[in-house]
Amino acid sequence: MWAEYSKYDGLALAELIRNREITPLEAINAACEALERLNPGLNAVCHDLSERGRKACQQPIPRGPFSGVPFLLKDIGAQMAGTPYECGSRLMKGNVSQYDSNLTERFARSGLITLGKTTTPEFGAQITTESLLTGITHNPWNRAITPGGSSGGAAAAVAAGIVPLAHANDGLGSIRIPAANCGLFGLKPTRQRTPAGPVSAEVSGGRGVEFVVSRSVRDSAALLDAVHGADVGAPHCAPAPRRPYMEELRFDGKPMRIAVMDRTFSGAPVHPDCASAVRAIAACCENLGHNVELRAPEVDWAAYMWAIRTAGSASFAAGLDTVAAALGQSPCEANLEPLTLLSWLEGKKLLASDYFRALDVFASLQRGLGRFFATCDILITPMLAQPPASLGWLGTPREDLDVFWEKFAGDAYSPFAGIFNVTGQPAASIPACVTDNRCPIGIQLVAPFGEEGLILRLAAQLERARPWQQVVPDRYTGGDPT
Repeated sequence: MWAEYSKYDGLALAELIRNREITPLEAINAACEALERLNPGLNAVCHDLSERGRKACQQPIPRGPFSGVPFLLKDIGAQMAGTPYECGSRLMKGNVSQYDSNLTERFARSGLITLGKTTTPEFGAQITTESLLTGITHNPWNRAITPGGSSGGAAAAVAAGIVPLAHANDGLGSIRIPAANCGLFGLKPTRQRTPAGPVSAEVSGGRGVEFVVSRSVRDSAALLDAVHGADVGAPHCAPAPRRPYMEELRFDGKPMRIAVMDRTFSGAPVHPDCASAVRAIAACCENLGHNVELRAPEVDWAAYMWAIRTAGSASFAAGLDTVAAALGQSPCEANLEPLTLLSWLEGKKLLASDYFRALDVFASLQRGLGRFFATCDILITPMLAQPPASLGWLGTPREDLDVFWEKFAGDAYSPFAGIFNVTGQPAASIPACVTDNRCPIGIQLVAPFGEEGLILRLAAQLERARPWQQVVPDRYTGGDPT
């Protein structure tokens, strides 16, 4: 294997290819060898498409910012015709995509070459990646902790150095939580910033959005420049960016007004490591010349928790019914995991009026957060209320849905992510530190609706001030993959 491969981000690899220092096939072969060596210990890739990737090198590769760069597609969300599409569920085992999603086409036009599909929990409905269909996905930093979910396979593969960036999606934190757990940059764009077509209008009732996890801020900026914008038939479109996202990385704007939270929205404390990471990033922002203030938006936490569970269960039940009918199957204990089955059953009991009451709560949150962000440019929060959880902790067959939701979206573990899916605002996790027992800690940057540029600008400044790519897991540098 080309020994230097995993040291480059996507744009650097593309530059080597453009300058003919390496060929696309050499880059693809290096990624395939990394996949073969590392995946048995990580279980991050569930469908190997490496031969398809090698064949793509024999055809003209689109001229884009990532021409010839290896890539992985998550096995839920954006689809690729003729490849497995099982969504981490035994219900869908053997299913094959019949079309290319519009986002998949845009990834390809940027020059990315897909080598495989990454693992996901069943239907993406967990923030760990432990599926009965594909097994447990491990974190390359520490095999005892979860890489997060639902884009856990994508994050583990990028953190391990198999590819420099990988497709991910985010309905309640599924880009940002794995990024935090694996020491990566993970941007959830504004609602409708990236396309959901040609079939779906929106992801998860508008709360979800698709993009990537990456090792560098600039890779995410360059790819967002390449893939953003409404597609044909989109019900809404995000506001146009003020300038190309790559320009934001060096834009000399005025000092930002930054609000900082070191407790949850309900006022509960977070783990000392998470609070310390937030304070360290806030201090760095002050040193960079920004105006930093300890301040939090007011949120009716009980109403939010009721609404996110209600809307989430209702949307999930409707979506699962549609999938099962298309496959000619009935959801049951034999083809669904216990927590998935419980969520489906709960959703089936809800009324349409329950769902619309939840939407009213979301509207109140959107208006309140809109007013808050009229007074600041960025909100900094912990990404999680505690360091990455041990494998097995986030969901077992013995746990009921009350326990599940408190971990999934409540103060117990992930209280900071889902609110910004509800509001549609852009948010990103950036690496802050790694604990003594090799647990990465991420912090979250949130901006007003449509203002990804502010996040990318500040993230790039923090990346230069605190270079996180210099701290990498052992597997990234050739350590034992098992």
